[in-house]
Amino acid sequence: MTTPEGLRARRRRETARDIHLAALGLARENGFETVTVEAISKATGIAPRTFFNYFPTKEAAIVHGPFDLSAADVSHFTTGGAVTYPDLLAELVDLLAATLAHDPPSRGELHAVLAVAQAHPGVLAAMLAQLEAFQRGVAGLVAARLDVPADDETAVFIAALALTILRTGFDRWAARTPAAAEDGPVADIARAAALMTTLFQPERAATHER
Repeated sequence: MTTPEGLRARRRRETARDIHLAALGLARENGFETVTVEAISKATGIAPRTFFNYFPTKEAAIVHGPFDLSAADVSHFTTGGAVTYPDLLAELVDLLAATLAHDPPSRGELHAVLAVAQAHPGVLAAMLAQLEAFQRGVAGLVAARLDVPADDETAVFIAALALTILRTGFDRWAARTPAAAEDGPVADIARAAALMTTLFQPERAATHER
């Protein structure tokens, strides 16, 4: 049974996604310049003041990302035991990909967001700010697991590697034909993670040196 706290978190995620889809739909139909917070709110069925409980700007609503991590999954990761760094990286990638397995993103939606961002510097800036904030948050999770400061170099580097794996998987998924990408990017992310592991095995490194 879903706990009250879990239900609230799920409803909040759903509302944020509804706002995002409404903002993106209005931008595609009428042009981003014409989109207002009032129009987004009306399309979502919420009050404008409620909009600001979820997003600071309409630009942020457009670029809302798919990585809304479960509090339970985050707690499980941060309280895990000692493991090797490669295993920690693998666990982190699994954590980040978990949401995508349950709620695969739409390739059409992804391409639409990128199109709006490329055409409007303010949206692109919001996207870059969101990615930077997300990477800091991921580094914070690794730091919590390692019991080190949030800006610890190792934690920051592991977070950067995990996001590189995710981006590689996403890029390969986005480049596939629609029929070949119906299941979402999780399988491509898993392949990217496996490749990262293989490339840095000692015997593979020795082979490369020869």
